[in-house]
Amino acid sequence: MSPSTPEELEQSFHAAENGGGPGHGAVRRRLLPNSDLDVFTEVRLPSREWVLVVHSDDRLDDRDLVLATGLVCRTRNGSVEVVASPDTDRRLFCTLLADLVNQLSLPADKPVVALVRRLNAWRRMLGRGLTTGLPPEARIGLYGELLVLRELMLPAIGPNGVKSWVGPDGAPQDFQHLSTAVEVKTVSRRDPGRCRISNEQQLDTSSIPELFLIHQAVGTSPDGTTLGELIDELRDHPAVRAELSWFENCLLEVGWLDAHRDQYVNDRYVLARRQAFSVDASFPRITPADLPAGVSAVSYFVDLSACSSHRVDERIVRDAVTGTSSLAKE
Repeated sequence: MSPSTPEELEQSFHAAENGGGPGHGAVRRRLLPNSDLDVFTEVRLPSREWVLVVHSDDRLDDRDLVLATGLVCRTRNGSVEVVASPDTDRRLFCTLLADLVNQLSLPADKPVVALVRRLNAWRRMLGRGLTTGLPPEARIGLYGELLVLRELMLPAIGPNGVKSWVGPDGAPQDFQHLSTAVEVKTVSRRDPGRCRISNEQQLDTSSIPELFLIHQAVGTSPDGTTLGELIDELRDHPAVRAELSWFENCLLEVGWLDAHRDQYVNDRYVLARRQAFSVDASFPRITPADLPAGVSAVSYFVDLSACSSHRVDERIVRDAVTGTSSLAKE
């Protein structure tokens, strides 16, 4: 059986390195023997580089993609190499490889193209320093976005709801479909009355006809749901399965790794309250147009008690993302 876990991959690399002797050359072992792709691990000597090699007929541009210090992806003529220098964190590299091998096991029309997209997601995640697990605030934030995906976006637009989750890729708002954007803020139930806005772009409507702010307060309970349980539920959702690669890349970009799952098992969340607000010119906010030249990246709080006239029913949000909205306040 081919190695699949980070631990098994690391043991395989060490065995190949130790058995390769002091000379020059490479020790190569095949992975996924039943796959149409040629997938190998390789130890190069005497440099002691650890490499994942994937050969295919997919057309790819030749390029080098630096994932992290000492960790490079090279694409050449349809082949992909992920190369780790000897001073790279070996466990991180093997965690990356285990994830990529799993990615290659998923159905895809162009598996190597999908693999490169996955590597780009890893690059963005590594650039944010999210390799050791999500901090508590980020866990709650991810839980809140997944709730909105499950309960608002998927019922409204099905698989397009997954593709509308654009926040992990750096978009100003968490969700965008057609001419509607949705920004999600989720906080602990202990502090439900304020909403922290991360920057002046998040509530800017200059290029978005309709923008909604979803504010959620969550608590914890033995009867609640863990982050991992919610993710597993969504992975099995028919609409998500239709866009599973996109969903998995979003999870990775926000810092979710299945290898960290045990860190989150004691946090069982329950939704205490959800409010939806329509954001327009009269909503209390700071936008780029409000800032003097040279000022940017402004973070601030909105007092939700001052926003009651902007509250809308969740039905209005669902209608808006389908393009059938006639906005009506509660």
